[in-house]
Amino acid sequence: MGNSLFDISGEMQELYLMCTDPDVDPQVFEDTLEALKGELEIKSCGYVQVIKQLDMEAKQAEEVSKMFADKAKVRKNSIKRMKEALQFVMTAHDLKEMPAGAFTIKLQKNGGVAPLEITGEVPQNMTKVIVEPDNDKIREYLKDNECDWAHLGERGQHIVIK
Repeated sequence: MGNSLFDISGEMQELYLMCTDPDVDPQVFEDTLEALKGELEIKSCGYVQVIKQLDMEAKQAEEVSKMFADKAKVRKNSIKRMKEALQFVMTAHDLKEMPAGAFTIKLQKNGGVAPLEITGEVPQNMTKVIVEPDNDKIREYLKDNECDWAHLGERGQHIVIK
């Protein structure tokens, strides 16, 4: 199957060491370099073809996923509307329980904490303040200043295939 991309990369490193050795014949170096460059190009081309295929499949999977998510949303909304209609009828007729063939529909109160409805101004001692760094302001400050409590990190890298 040939060398892996990592093997070729290691061989390129050996080639670098070879080029700094004064005892190596320049023609041997050039021939080795050309062979490795060709092998690297072929292996990289294979990687790009697989990347393109996987990207296409990922996009198709995302489309299918979105289609099923949309279907689920429609069905959940239908369930919600139907339950609201049942609840409306049961509330209008003051029913706590209602037979439905092999099923029984019950109207019951929600659990958990009681809903909080704020209708006026809340006293200061009943509020909390959340303090968080203003990242945009700090970045702007660091353009012209240095400090011991923050610094700008290095940007990462990514592959672009054209």
